[in-house]
Amino acid sequence: MPHVIIEYSANVADELDIAELVQTAHKAAIATGLFNPDAVKSRAHQCHHFTLGTGKIDSFIHINVRMLPGRTLEQQQLLTQTLFDAVNAFAPAVGGLSVETTDLASESYRKK
Repeated sequence: MPHVIIEYSANVADELDIAELVQTAHKAAIATGLFNPDAVKSRAHQCHHFTLGTGKIDSFIHINVRMLPGRTLEQQQLLTQTLFDAVNAFAPAVGGLSVETTDLASESYRKK
């Protein structure tokens, strides 16, 4: 745990190495010290069809970190800010960047 899930607009792949984007986010999540490094799972999904506001922004990266509950608000803020800063430094030309955390329902979550 956690799952670092990156969604990005298709045009981002024209400008960035997506494998490096995933590694950047992955390393940032580990760097927070909030998780066992071996438990962090990171992946990216390209969005082919998207609309962004009125067209002033033409590209985006959105990161959702899904994790079991138990982190304080301060820990969640550390996580989102660390990811935001790392990805923003890696991809400064991307028009929209957002990061959020989502607590999984521990009662129904299963893993192997």
